Amino acid sequence: MTWLTRLTWILLPVTLGDLLGAAFEERSTAVALAGVVLGWGLWSAGLLASLVPQPWALVALRIIAPTAVLAGAIAATAEAPGLLGWAGIVLAAVSAVAAMSAEVGHEFVNGASYGDEERFPLRPPAVLYLGPIGLVWALTALPLPAAVFAFAARQWLLGAALGLVGASTAWWGVKVLTRLTRRWCVFVPAGVTLVDDMAVVEPTLMRGRDIVSVGPAPADTTALDLSAAASGLIVQIDLNGEGEFTPMPQRGGTTEPMSASSVLIAPSRPGRLIRHAHARGLGATRESA
Repeated sequence: MTWLTRLTWILLPVTLGDLLGAAFEERSTAVALAGVVLGWGLWSAGLLASLVPQPWALVALRIIAPTAVLAGAIAATAEAPGLLGWAGIVLAAVSAVAAMSAEVGHEFVNGASYGDEERFPLRPPAVLYLGPIGLVWALTALPLPAAVFAFAARQWLLGAALGLVGASTAWWGVKVLTRLTRRWCVFVPAGVTLVDDMAVVEPTLMRGRDIVSVGPAPADTTALDLSAAASGLIVQIDLNGEGEFTPMPQRGGTTEPMSASSVLIAPSRPGRLIRHAHARGLGATRESA
């Protein structure tokens, strides 16, 4: 999926670029120049991010990739796409979907791992997929390019307003999206560390010698839920004895350490996590309930 992201992105200048170039032909010279500079700038930044498997590059790639799809859709309303234009829109969509995939996320977050360590990204709360993530992306990625076009069209007040708002929302949005990509279940020589500031107050280690089972959570489980209300397959980690966990408090509330012999997590690639745990000898896999 990582190479699919790179290859489809590399082809955009000769496919989607054809459509964007045609759409800018009827615009003023300043607006067309702004479009060319922005287009090449975002494409170059996206290419660089795709080639550097690091958590920060994953954030950049997932912010930039959808802008190509949006740009193609807007251009298609102004100029009927030809064969290259339609190919560019399809390639942009494939690149964006691939960049959002769990496989790409896994590879990029592990680019910063070290030693005998394997990081497994965790899925965000399900409610965030219903609009908040898209809204944060829009506030991060769109106002500043819109400000550039406003200035190019000599809409000085609009450009200044968009620039001021865009700088603030981009800074805030990058922080929010970075937080979502730094939620991991980390396998280390000592065991498994849960790094998730949406579920626990601080990184929490479950020692390898205490882990007796890692597998899909049974339907009737009573384990401590540290999945942050994520959807999809939930993984249960059973301990020999009780470990101490401090769940993240609800908004405005307080929290206290809790003892639990089983916990629930929501990795983006649950099957791979279970196989990895089994390969490390951290508990036999459990059959689905």
